[in-house]
Amino acid sequence: MSDVSTPTHEYNRAKACAELPRMLMGGTRAMRAAGERYLPRFASETVANYNARLARSTLFNAFKKTVADMTGRVFAKPVILGKDVPQELVDYAENIDIAGRHLNVFARDVFYDCLQAGIGYVLADAPPTPVRTDGLTPTIADYQAAGWRPYLVYIPVENLIGWKSTTIEGAETLTQIRIKECVSEPDGGYAEKTVDQIRVIEPGSWQTWRKNSQSGKWEVHKEGSSSLNKITLAPVYLNRTGFMTGEPPLQDLADLNVAHWQSQSDQRNILTVARVPVLFGAGIETETVLEIGASSMVRVSNPDAKLTYVEHTGAAIGAGDKDLLNLQFQMQACGLQLLVDSPGQTATGEIRDDVKENSALAHMVAALQDALELSLGFLAEYAGLGNDKGGSLAVNTDFGLSGRMGDIQYLTQAVIAGKIDDQTYIDELKRRGALSDAVDTETVMNRISDAAPTLSMNLHTH
Repeated sequence: MSDVSTPTHEYNRAKACAELPRMLMGGTRAMRAAGERYLPRFASETVANYNARLARSTLFNAFKKTVADMTGRVFAKPVILGKDVPQELVDYAENIDIAGRHLNVFARDVFYDCLQAGIGYVLADAPPTPVRTDGLTPTIADYQAAGWRPYLVYIPVENLIGWKSTTIEGAETLTQIRIKECVSEPDGGYAEKTVDQIRVIEPGSWQTWRKNSQSGKWEVHKEGSSSLNKITLAPVYLNRTGFMTGEPPLQDLADLNVAHWQSQSDQRNILTVARVPVLFGAGIETETVLEIGASSMVRVSNPDAKLTYVEHTGAAIGAGDKDLLNLQFQMQACGLQLLVDSPGQTATGEIRDDVKENSALAHMVAALQDALELSLGFLAEYAGLGNDKGGSLAVNTDFGLSGRMGDIQYLTQAVIAGKIDDQTYIDELKRRGALSDAVDTETVMNRISDAAPTLSMNLHTH
């Protein structure tokens, strides 16, 4: 029978899809722990020999490297809050999850996880409202005195075990979500214990359920109301397959990485065999005891006796090396596909500096940006700033731009010739890293204006 902990079909499918990417992110130890799931045992291989081969196998982790590299490209520059973001939310951004993470770090961690599974969720949450002893409705001063403030929480795909939705005014709208949680609680004077629970959120209310240790049944542990009559959850659709669902965008790379793991295991195994020559003897009595060593001599009475070492030809080793190199090339190509501008790809598949808006990685960045802006709107509502008053932000999409001297010289010549204005010149220098992102364009423009016409005369003279 189903209960509050029963996952939906969509959850089971999403968890199964994310299993291999999560395993690869765990590196060599995780792949060894998986055993025969990703490294099958040969038909005639003993358990002892298999365990020895497994212990010698190491993972060339192209998947994890690609996830880290692509995340690094996106967050080579920080998230920029728009001027329309209320100051209260700007202050929240310094500690967006009330756990010490700046919005930029929080966004980076969200993208890093979602790039593995294809989807994740950002929940705008808030502590229980302050309670007055006189029973009156809490005022803004009461909220401030209690240190109350909303915050963001990231929910990985494995933790959202179910949801319900309905169409409201033409839009698919959440009516219930169930989140699997593990909370820590004091256990005696010094120790702590972890407790599993399910949090159920519906518009305007919430509940936490825990399993009764005696009956084994799930029961309501706590419940309360929410100040917002909506579910403040923002999906991060890096590879959307439907409402609230997604798949790993790097699944092909993950499969190739497993193939490399298996081939590398075979290669290490054959090298172990090839490095140990087999001593072959013919015409020697079976009862003869041989001592093999640098300071020993073998003597037998049979003049036709032979004693030779049989070594591996090494042909299979070369084939194995080629297979590993081929797999590494394919994995590299899979990772770089995120940067290729599909509609305008060159004949050679070259990745150009101007391909950013239409690349797969840029579309993923747009999805993250949408989710973060939606989350800021939820925070604004919690803070009493109004509906959809969270403002806007920008996540970096300049993946190919760099501070090359040719670019900078061209821009300098263009501004001197009057082909571009000063503001564009400054913005382009910032995009290429020639100027710090901390440089405020408006401040620089004011300085240029104050220095005119002397500065303008000097520029055009030179």
